[in-house]
Amino acid sequence: MNQNKHSATVWIVDDDPSLLRMLQTLVSTLDAQVKAFATARDFLDAYLPTEKSCLICDLRMPDIDGLELQKRLKADRAPLPIIFLTGFAEVSVAVEAMRDGALDFLQKPFSAHALLGKIQSALELGELQYEQWQQAQTKQARIDLLTPKERAIARLVVDAKSSREISQFLDLSVRTIENHRIRIMEKLHVDSTIDLVKLFL
Repeated sequence: MNQNKHSATVWIVDDDPSLLRMLQTLVSTLDAQVKAFATARDFLDAYLPTEKSCLICDLRMPDIDGLELQKRLKADRAPLPIIFLTGFAEVSVAVEAMRDGALDFLQKPFSAHALLGKIQSALELGELQYEQWQQAQTKQARIDLLTPKERAIARLVVDAKSSREISQFLDLSVRTIENHRIRIMEKLHVDSTIDLVKLFL
């Protein structure tokens, strides 16, 4: 049996070595693998989406700060709820972080009990986000099977364009468009236009 297997992963990013060690010790009381980094760049180099995970992140860091890290993760659609830690009581920054999807925002010093509770909530959300991320990845992998021309036709079909309208738009014969539509449905393993629309949503 693999003794290193955990049901969850908690990522930690903080440039304060003593706080980083304290957070590692605290999180190790949970049934979770702990991965700690002193910089956001090191974290980004190591991060891979996992089935049930969350991020505890300092807000004020050199090079890439917490908000910039959050923006990068959001751009990548990473399934990773974030709990921010900061020694600065800045309401505007907290609002920006929460608006961009941060799960919570704790000011130092914080209660260990409160943080552990928030981590549990974050991990539950992380599990749900990972399932949604996997579904999105699977959909995209299917769409990537299409050639650029097939993808263009599929998107026009999704936009409710008829074969005749698509043929005029792309300067192709209606028969060619119909043949492409058949191949698109076969490649994507969908049986109806409704299923095709759902795949592209």
